[in-house]
Amino acid sequence: MAENKYITVLDFEVGKVFQYKLPKRRPFEDIGYENYITNKGHRLNNIEWMVHEDSEIYTQTKEGDIVITN
Repeated sequence: MAENKYITVLDFEVGKVFQYKLPKRRPFEDIGYENYITNKGHRLNNIEWMVHEDSEIYTQTKEGDIVITN
């Protein structure tokens, strides 16, 4: 069984991080990742993005502890 895939987008224009769960269906692959991202309202020249299988997000507290969120 295929793992879920996610796209995480660091959007400099709005100063936020977005994470999208990708559909497993084959037709999604036909539109491409960059088209998917722009269809979500992001501008490619204002973002960094990556595709991955782990939905966890790692952040650091003021105390320096690493916290994992889903």
